Amino acid sequence: MNKSIIIIIIGVIIIILAVLLVWGLIGSSEAAKIGVNCDIGIGDDGSALCWKWHQNILGDIGDVIDQVMDK
Repeated sequence: MNKSIIIIIIGVIIIILAVLLVWGLIGSSEAAKIGVNCDIGIGDDGSALCWKWHQNILGDIGDVIDQVMDK
């Protein structure tokens, strides 16, 4: 293989890993909130990194309360 192609492939891999790291850090901060659970992550319930999270029933109740209070 050409040396420039190998450098491009390594660069793309580094960019992908950086994006996954940043997304995991964003997810861990979201999962730390009350009303949010981490589905796929590293650490105790996504405390280190979390790539997929969802809002649980407490979060749904909080949204309803916020909507009522805003009106």
